Amino acid sequence: MPRTHPWDPGLQIERTTLAWLRTILAFTASLLVLLRLIAHHSATAAVACTLVTLPVSGIVGWLMWRRHRFSDHRLRASAPLPGGALPAAATALAMLVGATGIVYVLF
Repeated sequence: MPRTHPWDPGLQIERTTLAWLRTILAFTASLLVLLRLIAHHSATAAVACTLVTLPVSGIVGWLMWRRHRFSDHRLRASAPLPGGALPAAATALAMLVGATGIVYVLF
């Protein structure tokens, strides 16, 4: 059976999605550890950091699944792939994890 595409459709997107999933899980796990450490010193700071960082982690996860779905559709239709919303959200999440670490160090 002749191949119509020079790639195996789906595998590239699947590998990328799994990489993003590992990144989100690593960020979320590190956030939970940091929040636990902050809670020993200040419950108010822990709640504030939780209210800011964990929703961003959920948004990045939602963007990851949305990007996977759209990328698969667009790759099969030979349309342009999605933009940079997911990398921007992951960067924001990394900055929030860093800010949470700074809160822990300062308190």
